[in-house]
Amino acid sequence: MWRWVTRGLVLAITSALVLPALFAQTGVIGQLELPDPAFVQSGVVLVRGWVYDPAQISKIELYVDDQFQYRTVTNLPRIDIVEAYPNYPGLHNSFNPGFQTGFLASRYSNGPHTVFVRVYFGDGRVEEMGRRTVNIDNTRNQSPFGSVDQPDISKVYNASGSFPIVGWAADSDGISRIDVLIDGGNMQSAMYGDTRPDVGASFPDFPGALFSGFIANVDTTRVQDGVHLIEVRATDKFGLSRLIGVRNVQILNSEANLKPFGHIDEPLRDAVLYGTQCGVAAGPPVVSPPVRLTSHITPVRGWALDLGSRIDTGRISYVELLIDGVRYLSSDDCTLPFGGYANCYGVPRYDVERFYPNYPDAPLAGFIFTLDVGNLLNLGVREGQHNLKIRVGDLQQTVTELPGPQGIPVFFKCADSSFDSPSFGFIDVPMPVLDYITGNTVFQGWALDFDGVVTVEMIVDGNYVGQAQYGFPRPDVAAQNPSFLTAGISGWRFTYDTTKLGNNRHRLTARVLDSRGNRAEIGSVDFYVYNAAPTP
Repeated sequence: MWRWVTRGLVLAITSALVLPALFAQTGVIGQLELPDPAFVQSGVVLVRGWVYDPAQISKIELYVDDQFQYRTVTNLPRIDIVEAYPNYPGLHNSFNPGFQTGFLASRYSNGPHTVFVRVYFGDGRVEEMGRRTVNIDNTRNQSPFGSVDQPDISKVYNASGSFPIVGWAADSDGISRIDVLIDGGNMQSAMYGDTRPDVGASFPDFPGALFSGFIANVDTTRVQDGVHLIEVRATDKFGLSRLIGVRNVQILNSEANLKPFGHIDEPLRDAVLYGTQCGVAAGPPVVSPPVRLTSHITPVRGWALDLGSRIDTGRISYVELLIDGVRYLSSDDCTLPFGGYANCYGVPRYDVERFYPNYPDAPLAGFIFTLDVGNLLNLGVREGQHNLKIRVGDLQQTVTELPGPQGIPVFFKCADSSFDSPSFGFIDVPMPVLDYITGNTVFQGWALDFDGVVTVEMIVDGNYVGQAQYGFPRPDVAAQNPSFLTAGISGWRFTYDTTKLGNNRHRLTARVLDSRGNRAEIGSVDFYVYNAAPTP
C-alpha cells in the first residue's frame, strides 16, 4: 500500500516540477515528441506530440525550414497524458491533447533541416513549440510505422470466437504484409489496403497513407483458453519490419459463447419492399415454394459463419428468413427457380473469404432468399411496417439472429400496374472511395431495371458526357440477382478523357433510362484527376 502511495506522490511531484521546466521557454503546456533529433530521418518523417490549454487549441501548423507545410490533425486521444497529469482541468473528460502529421523526407535534400510546430490558441495567442534540427538521409530504408487501434491499450480484453484486430501501417517503400503473432507464433496475415481517411489526413503528401488500414479476424478457437500476447508486425517490400503493436488478451471460449455470426447485406433498414400481383385478380397465393416467377422478387442476402469448437470445426446447419418473428423461408427450401440458387446457404462469398481467410466455411458463407412480397400480401399479411430478420443455427443448436433479436424494420407496399420500380446498379470504376485517375479511363459498372435498361447515361460534375456501352457479361451480378434473366449481361462501360478535367475532385453519376422512358440515378462516385501538365 505504501509503495503505491509513494508512486502517486512521486508522479504528482514530478509532473509539477518537470513540466514547467520543460516549457518555461515557450509557455506552451505540451511536447513535440517526434521527430527525434537523435535519429537520422528517412521515408515519412513522423511529427507527433501533445498540447493542452484551458482556452482550447484552434489549430497547430507544421513548419520545416521555417516554411509552412500543413495543419496537423488535432484532438487525438492520449491516454498516457491523461493518466500522467490527472489534475489538469478538463484534460480527461473534454479534451484530447494529441496531434500528428508527417512529411516525405524525399522532398528535402540530405542533411540538417529545422522542424517545429506553431500552436494557435482560442484566446488569440500564437506560440512556437519544439524547434529542433533533424538530419535526413534518403539513402536509408525506413522501417514501417503504424498503430493498432483495436484492441486499444486501455485494458486487457476478453476474446472469444472471432476477434478483430484493426489498425493501420504505412511505409514509403510500400507494405508487403501485416502479420499477427500470438505468443511469438505467426497466427495469420491481416488483410491490408482498407481506406483510412484519418491517416491520409495526417500525412497529406504521402498518397499511400489513405489506403493503409488493415484488419485481421482471428479465430480464437485455434488457441487454448487463457491470457495470450498478441503482436502485430508490419514488413515493407524490402524486408524491413517493425512491431507496431502489442496487446494482452484473455481467451475464453465455450459452446455458450461460440454463436454463429454474420450480416444482412440487403435489404437495408427502413427499406420499402414492393410486391406485385397482390390484388384479387392475382389468384390464390402460392404456398410451396412461396415464389412466383412472374412476380417482383426482393432478394434478401448476406452471410453467416460459425466457429463452434475444434471438434465440429464450426458449421452452419440452417438459415431462416423470419417476417414478424414467423419463419417464412429456410435454406431447407433451396431451389433454382430462376436459373440460380435461391433460398439457400452456401453461396460463394469471396469477399467474406478475404476478411476471414482461416475460417472453414468462409468461401461459401453466403445466403440468399427470394422474398415475394405480393404473395405475402395475398396470404393475409397487411401492407405497412414489418420486422425482418435472419435466424442462423449451427450443428450444436446454438442460434443467432441477424442483425440481432430486434431485426430490422421494413415497409411492405403493393405496387399496381402503373408503378415504375426504380433502376438499380453499381459503379465499379472509379472506386467508391476517392480514386485517383489519369488519361483515358474506362468507367464501368452494372445496371438493372424491371422494365429493361435502354441506356446508361454518364454525368460528370452535373454535365451529360455521353452514353455507356451496355450488355457486357456480369456473371457475378447474375449470381446475386437470380430473378433477373438479363442480370448476366448487365455490365456497362464508358471511356472518358480525363484531360478535359482539372486536377481536382470531380463526381461521376450514372443514370438509367428504362423502357418506360423514366430515368433514375443508380449512384455517384467522387474521384480525383491527376494529369501531368502538357509540355509547352
